[in-house]
Amino acid sequence: MSKQIAIDGSKTVSTVRSIRLQKTTATLSLAACISAALFSSYTAAEQLRRVQLLEEQVSVLEEQQAETNRVNNVTVNGFFTLSAGMASNDAGYAGYDKTLDYVPETKVGLQAAFEVTESTFLIAQLVARAEQHWRPEMEWAFLSHTFDNDLTVRAGRLRVPLYMYSDYLEVNFAQPWLRPPEEVYAVVPVSSYEGIDFVYTIPFDEAEWQFQAYTGVGSDPDEETGFGTDVEYDDVIGLASTFSYNSFSVRASYVMTTLNSGQANVPGMDIPLINFTDADARFIGLGVSYDDGDLLVVAEWTKSEVDGGATSAEGNWPDVDSAYITAAYRFGNITPYMTYAIMETTDDNERDLNPVNKAVFNAVRSTYSAGLRYDINANMALKFDVTYSDDFADTNGGLTGNIGEEDTMVYTTSLNMVF
Repeated sequence: MSKQIAIDGSKTVSTVRSIRLQKTTATLSLAACISAALFSSYTAAEQLRRVQLLEEQVSVLEEQQAETNRVNNVTVNGFFTLSAGMASNDAGYAGYDKTLDYVPETKVGLQAAFEVTESTFLIAQLVARAEQHWRPEMEWAFLSHTFDNDLTVRAGRLRVPLYMYSDYLEVNFAQPWLRPPEEVYAVVPVSSYEGIDFVYTIPFDEAEWQFQAYTGVGSDPDEETGFGTDVEYDDVIGLASTFSYNSFSVRASYVMTTLNSGQANVPGMDIPLINFTDADARFIGLGVSYDDGDLLVVAEWTKSEVDGGATSAEGNWPDVDSAYITAAYRFGNITPYMTYAIMETTDDNERDLNPVNKAVFNAVRSTYSAGLRYDINANMALKFDVTYSDDFADTNGGLTGNIGEEDTMVYTTSLNMVF
């Protein structure tokens, strides 16, 4: 019996050990499962954290790339003219008198272009002039879009395309002269307008024909008119066309508008100078140029007319015919030039003017200029100019500050740069 018990006890011990081993194995398996689960959970959390970190880094890189793209899509250019001159008398040609002065033609400008898309641009040009106490003025501010058919539409503040050099009117570096001929380029006082234009260019084998139609409104503030009253240019409608073939270019422009203003009197007198009320005005311009890289010949003729005004059907404001011709030749980085220009009021006998108004508005003059351009480098040029103006024919020669002078000589130099 006892042996049986012993045997049975042995089985019991074996059984107990087996049970303990099974429990231990189960415990180890459970621990392994728990460890695996914990490791798997840790690994998933770590992976998630790493993914989130990568996403944050990608987001930062995308923002940096977007900022880089925005910067790359913006082009900023500038121009600067430092000019100094004096005249033989106080007639006031180009704003100069007998005192050496840098104010009349010194200016600085910035132009920015933002590429919205490959065919859409936002462009602005800001100009500050010494004669206006460096007050910044927005000359351009427009949105431009080119369609698939090559039609370009621009809307905003635009340049009035009257002349061959209208697009470079403020950038003296881009012009052959020290200044554009005053007899033509100073007749129309307004240079920009608010509106819309349509530009289309037809290409040929060795030529192109560009058409530009535009409409809008403009204004000439009293501080610029010199008459103490604003002049408004309503219902501006214009056309311009340029045909270019190899070295030749021919240009024609036409614009009409309606003028309105307050009344401006002769200082200290009850005599009206201007008082536009729905006065019709027109401008016609023709130009031709030849530029083969060495020889440059350019000429323009313009005619401006104004109907209606203060005292008669014709009004006070004169009709003006103007023209110039320039010849220049490039000898490396030196370019001498000569210009002959004329201007004349053509309706002196049709306007009902008193002696004071005749002295202000009747004008005729001939002008001769000789100059030299020296290109210091690709972005900087030094210019010298001597201008002689005469044949005033008992008028002020179109120079508002002139009293009694029959001619004038002006000496000017300027440093011009683009950047």
